[in-house]
Amino acid sequence: MSATSPPKTTIRYMKRAIADFFWGWDKEKRKYHWASWDKLSLPYDEGGIGVRKLEDVCTSLKFKQWWTFRTKQTLLGQILRAKYCQRAHPVAKKHHTGQSLIWNFMSKNKGIAEAQIKWKINSGNSSFWWDDWLGEGPLASYCTHIISLNTTAISQFLVGGN
Repeated sequence: MSATSPPKTTIRYMKRAIADFFWGWDKEKRKYHWASWDKLSLPYDEGGIGVRKLEDVCTSLKFKQWWTFRTKQTLLGQILRAKYCQRAHPVAKKHHTGQSLIWNFMSKNKGIAEAQIKWKINSGNSSFWWDDWLGEGPLASYCTHIISLNTTAISQFLVGGN
C-alpha cells in the first residue's frame, strides 16, 4: 500500500475481510454488526477500539513516501532524482503525464506534503528558494523571477554559522 494507493474496491474488499474477522459468520450468513466500522476505528478515549481506517493508513503512507524521498538517500530516491530532478528541485518540478507511475503518484501528493514540512537551518543544506525554512512557505512562491534550476543552499548565505 505504500507504493501506490489501492483502488476503492480493493479497500472495500479488505474492509469486508476485517469485518468478517471481527464479527464472523453464523450458519452461512453474517452476524449482526453491533457497531459501525467508523465507530470502531475511533481512538480508545473516544469510544473506539483503536483500529485505524484503511483510507487513513493509505493517506499516511502517501505522505511518508514523499517525506522519505525528500529526507533520506534511498535507491528509489536516487533513481527518481536522476531521472526527473536533474535540472530542477523536486518541489519546483511540474507534474506531467507520461512519466512513471510512482513519480506521478508522488507528484500528486507533494503539494499537501510540502505544506506540512518545516525545515530547520542547522548545517544549511536546505534549499534557500524551495524549502520552507521560514515557516511561511518556500521563498520561490513569493518571487516571480526564480527559476526551477536555482539550487542555492542556505549555507551559501551563512557567515560564521549565522
